[in-house]
Amino acid sequence: MNDKGQLSLEYIFIFMIMLIIFTIISIPLLAESLQNTEDVINIIKTDNTLKQLSSEVKYIYYSDEGTKRVKSVYIPENMKLEYKQSYGRHYLSTKIKLNDNSTKEMMAEVPCKVTFKNNPNYYYTSLYNRWYYNVEFKWLEGNKTMNVDINFK
Repeated sequence: MNDKGQLSLEYIFIFMIMLIIFTIISIPLLAESLQNTEDVINIIKTDNTLKQLSSEVKYIYYSDEGTKRVKSVYIPENMKLEYKQSYGRHYLSTKIKLNDNSTKEMMAEVPCKVTFKNNPNYYYTSLYNRWYYNVEFKWLEGNKTMNVDINFK
């Protein structure tokens, strides 16, 4: 009878050792996959924000001169939003820091030059993770280059 009790105790120890080995192997893999998933979520949220801003710039650009619109925009993380021009095309751009300390540049095309803070010489603005910004989009009046200004409030 003692042999059967000892045998079941040995099975319990073997099971515990296998469980520990499985845990040691799987936890780092799980942590890495969670970080990758978090990166993908941040990229998608930031891409959606850039697309929303780009869509509003297009709306203002294709409307009449003097058009103004205020929208609420979600900013998913701290970012520096920039206007860039490359090969005659216009972009809103930002960089995202990933969990492996690398950065990914994200861009959304816009139809015209974009400025920030009601100043025709500002081509970037710093934004902070906040639930929503009230964002004013407007056509700068009297500007021959057809700028759209974005002002985060």
